[in-house]
Amino acid sequence: MGTTTRAGVVDAAGGARDIHVALVHLGCARNLIDSENILGRLGAEGYALTGAVDQADVAILNTCSFIGPAREESEGAIRDLLAAKKEGQLRGVVVAGCLPEKFRPDIEARFPEVDAFLGLSDYSNVARIVEEVLKGRKIRDDVGGRAPQGQGEFLRLLQTPRSYAYLRPSHGCDHECAFCIIPQIRGKQSSKPIAAVVEETERLVAQGVREIVMVAEDTTGYGRDIKGGPELPELVEAMAAVDGLQWLRVMYAYPNRFPWRLTEVMTAHDNVVPYLDIPTQHIATPVLKRMRRGGSSDSVRRIMKRLREEVPGIALRTTVLVGHPGEDEASFEELLAWLEEFRFERLGAFAFSPEATAPAGQDDDRCSHQEALDRQRRVMELQARIHADFQQSLVGKDLQVLVDDNDGDWALARTWADAPEVDGLVKIHDPAHNLSTGAMPVVRVTAADGYDLTAEVQR
Repeated sequence: MGTTTRAGVVDAAGGARDIHVALVHLGCARNLIDSENILGRLGAEGYALTGAVDQADVAILNTCSFIGPAREESEGAIRDLLAAKKEGQLRGVVVAGCLPEKFRPDIEARFPEVDAFLGLSDYSNVARIVEEVLKGRKIRDDVGGRAPQGQGEFLRLLQTPRSYAYLRPSHGCDHECAFCIIPQIRGKQSSKPIAAVVEETERLVAQGVREIVMVAEDTTGYGRDIKGGPELPELVEAMAAVDGLQWLRVMYAYPNRFPWRLTEVMTAHDNVVPYLDIPTQHIATPVLKRMRRGGSSDSVRRIMKRLREEVPGIALRTTVLVGHPGEDEASFEELLAWLEEFRFERLGAFAFSPEATAPAGQDDDRCSHQEALDRQRRVMELQARIHADFQQSLVGKDLQVLVDDNDGDWALARTWADAPEVDGLVKIHDPAHNLSTGAMPVVRVTAADGYDLTAEVQR
């Protein structure tokens, strides 16, 4: 097969060629940052990167294990990669991320053909591990360890359009929600220093990024693990001051102990978009208590209404979880009534998935999975009507948008109310292809079509 050298191989004929590594990414935006770190480390060591597994020598799978279906997807991807290896298409398979971090002994036993497992870390060792795999060695004692603490992430190879990039100001979570195993996977909250986050922002903007999307397990918990340290409002203020940053968006804000000066910062800086993703999970107090969310129906209502009052024109996204233990039909109807009343601009709904190691994982006091799926459907049908009404209210208005991509004669953009990947699009007819990725034209909305808008350029 040839002799392996650092980031290269000498074939039997004596010719040299690059070693190609493919990364298969699964999971959320926080996982995507991990994938970008892996790619950046490999690229810095001279490995050739490819998006095609059939063109690779080694494939790295970055897994998700947040809920059962995510683990099933990850395990299916492992089987696919191992089948490709067995057929001689790959020389090695590396499995990284949340799945080996949390369930390593189990997946090691079930997938002995995997060449290396890596948990969560800064992945500074990933190039060395690929080199060892190419030499035919199996890595069984190299646990990745926890994600990088208190430092910036500067070697990322972005996998998003240059219009936006994700940035995480902290790792881990201190909450103990009954349905969630994320703290078991990613550990306790650990915030980066403001200087490190600002430097990350500056570097991303220097690469041409127009929008920074802040993601963390608990964004509003930023800084509370640092004694006497700054919190989220101070961080957002410092990031907003970075020259050239056009939009700054905050995702995954936990509703309790909300840092209210953040609303002042949002209204004081034009580049902090009036948008907040703030998962409430439910509105019925008994269900919130069973979820260990630390709030009540009254507190959630007060927080949401105060956000609308203090940030004019804010678009609010939330997430709700249905079918959780303790949610009876009356509690679910209370949730529907609240969603109808408050009318979130953006919303996602999930059906409860019992996790064996989560506090609620063994609770039997819940509806059937089929009923949970039915409740999820009813929530999304309601939200579809609410969403359509909000989209229709934008018709005829002039809005600045950010172009992410092109599809034939159409530019695909987003408004302030649309986070990448989870919200809607603005479709702009652009047969001359004047609107490239990162363009920020003012458009007039001409129609609302389902979740998306159609618009024409004004200037």
